Amino acid sequence: MTTNLTEAVQDLNSQVAGATALAEGIGSDVDAFFMLVAAFMVFSMQAGFALVEAGSIVSNLRSILMKNVLDVCLCTLSWWIVGFGLARGRLSNAFIGIEHPFYLPEATIPWYFDLSFVATSATIVSGAMAERTKFVCYVVFTIIISGGIYPVVCHWVWDGKGFMAVSNPDAPLPLLDFAGCGVVHMVGGFAGLAGAYIVGPRPGIFLQKTKMLHKKDAFVHDRLLASQKLWAVIGTLILWVGWYGFNCGSVGAIVHSVDVVGRVALNTTVAAIVGAVTGSIAVYVHRRIFVIDVVLMGILAGLVSVTAGAPYMASWGAAICGFVGFFVYYGVDLLLQRFEIDDPVSAFPIHGCCGFWGLLATGLLQFPSLSGAPKSYGVQVLMQLIGGLIIAVWSLGLATVCFLIIRKALGGSVRIVNAEHEFMEEEEEYPRIGPKGIVTLLFTDIQSSTALWEADEDAMSEALILHDHCLRSNLKTHNGFEVKTEGDAFMAAFGSAVDAANYCCTVQHQLLAIKWPKQIYSVLAAGVQDDDNGHVIWKGLRVRMGFHTGEPNDKENPVTNRTDYFGRDVNYAARVSGIAAGGQLLISSASLVHMLQHYSDLEDPLDPEPPFGMEFGKHYEFADMNCWIEYIGQYKLKGITAADGDGEHLYQIIPFGLQARMFGGLRLDPTERATANAPSGQLATGREVAGVPMVRVSTSSSPRSARGSVRGSPRLNASPRAPVRPALNARSNRLAASMIYSDIEDEEMHKPGTP
Repeated sequence: MTTNLTEAVQDLNSQVAGATALAEGIGSDVDAFFMLVAAFMVFSMQAGFALVEAGSIVSNLRSILMKNVLDVCLCTLSWWIVGFGLARGRLSNAFIGIEHPFYLPEATIPWYFDLSFVATSATIVSGAMAERTKFVCYVVFTIIISGGIYPVVCHWVWDGKGFMAVSNPDAPLPLLDFAGCGVVHMVGGFAGLAGAYIVGPRPGIFLQKTKMLHKKDAFVHDRLLASQKLWAVIGTLILWVGWYGFNCGSVGAIVHSVDVVGRVALNTTVAAIVGAVTGSIAVYVHRRIFVIDVVLMGILAGLVSVTAGAPYMASWGAAICGFVGFFVYYGVDLLLQRFEIDDPVSAFPIHGCCGFWGLLATGLLQFPSLSGAPKSYGVQVLMQLIGGLIIAVWSLGLATVCFLIIRKALGGSVRIVNAEHEFMEEEEEYPRIGPKGIVTLLFTDIQSSTALWEADEDAMSEALILHDHCLRSNLKTHNGFEVKTEGDAFMAAFGSAVDAANYCCTVQHQLLAIKWPKQIYSVLAAGVQDDDNGHVIWKGLRVRMGFHTGEPNDKENPVTNRTDYFGRDVNYAARVSGIAAGGQLLISSASLVHMLQHYSDLEDPLDPEPPFGMEFGKHYEFADMNCWIEYIGQYKLKGITAADGDGEHLYQIIPFGLQARMFGGLRLDPTERATANAPSGQLATGREVAGVPMVRVSTSSSPRSARGSVRGSPRLNASPRAPVRPALNARSNRLAASMIYSDIEDEEMHKPGTP
């Protein structure tokens, strides 16, 4: 019986041992699965980086996207061939790992997890150099950082033999860097600083900022805010989710570490939300406006700041990390602007400087019982400081040397300049070469835009998106070319004056069909108005238009990489547009001469010389262009008309269906005078309203001549109408002109007689 009992006990022990082994095996598999999922999440951050960068630039988009795709591919090859051996080599010392090329450990999951980290570090660098760097420079440096710069730092801090490794009992400088504030973010951030400085700023980027009249305009009139910022928002949220893999995955297991993983996740979340909230409040206090860019950067600043110490501190410590991290980012970002170092995605302030702050914060806020810090509190803080400085010097120094060598090898420049395009298929979708020779230049802007912004910024932001889409979506149909856009000011070029006229008529009709935000209708200059037959003739934004045909000088704009125009003809077109009222289409004689062949009354042709035999105030039908054209007199245009000249003949296009529109008067500069050569009684005397001479376009009550008129149609300006805040309109136009005219000096535009 004793024998049977002994056998039963032995059998039970063997079963328990088997169950224990099975449980351990399952636990090991669960840990492996946890690590793989975390690595996948970190790997997916590449999509987030791509979207953030795409939402922060205005050109070379395909280069950015191609770079983000190849980052992963090139990093994998470089890490496999040499990088992993330098970081985790079996024959290693305190400074570097030593291993043969293509080395792979038996356990490949840690290899893959490390790969996702090195790809992140390399992507940070390219963001700092986005939009103006040659693609081959991206490629070469990605190989260098993933195969040399990053693996060495990884060995120092995370390999058991590194001289900064906490797991090395003989390490002279143990550094608490749980998930890579120093190893990943500082390496990428400081290398990015070197690249941004050597490649130089995007052409004109800082000049453009100084041309903004006040801080609010720099954000309200931001084209990216209206279109591409959605990409940046989605990208940031993807990065935030991926960060849980970044930090939680660095625990290395979950079966016996659920509490640690939970604490890491909590601290990661707290730091991110504190950074975002701090950013939204701080930028409002500083600029009196909420800026989505700064809120997004606040999230990333908080995430980076807590990366080194996520498992070592309490939630209040994580909050401090996020709070201080935002101000580190914001202060350094302003400092970079002060020294004109262009970092489009704030890679250095967020990853480099917040990474350094994260190392210091870990030493300051860690609990030794959680961190297992090998040094006393004060000594560990000093270790964090020294370790961070070593990583900064290593990354910045080597990256600077590498970029200088690359620049030398590429002929002295790593910049994309002038018309150099490395992805030519982009030209088909986004044409960058405008018409040459005889060109019709169109300028538009919005009446009373300042009043609309002041009434409701959110509604106006939404309305501006609809306005931009309407103007841009019709360009291709009418063979137009977008030259530049700043705020509500828009400049386009056409190879034909007829195309420009058809474009303007189409846009004016489509503006009436847009479903505008209801809030803007409360502003007088954007209200809804019908004609006597109940047809809508005013609704929403009132866009003034003016164009002139000539042979302007053209060049490649280094800011936009697009054809730009300058000279007297550009000034002429701007002046014509500048005196128009909202919804009015004004043209010059030089444009009308190219449209005369479309005049409908072939039995009574127009004269070949301005004003082409047109009588003041009459409609002349151009049926195949779906419009009338009316002569409105002569005007002295500043900088165009000679001091002793009679003025320039101007005309307005009246689209079919909109002939009932009335205009209170043309928006003339106080120094400009209208001298319309009209019969007595057809032109009212100009009168000063808020310093702006107002001219009634047509006030004749007599029947129109049959030539070029439509019987029974309402006359344009059959009765006088009070102007709508003319002084405010003039200010809005000067703001728009100052922003869209970066290539014409103010004194040149306003000096009479300047060619």
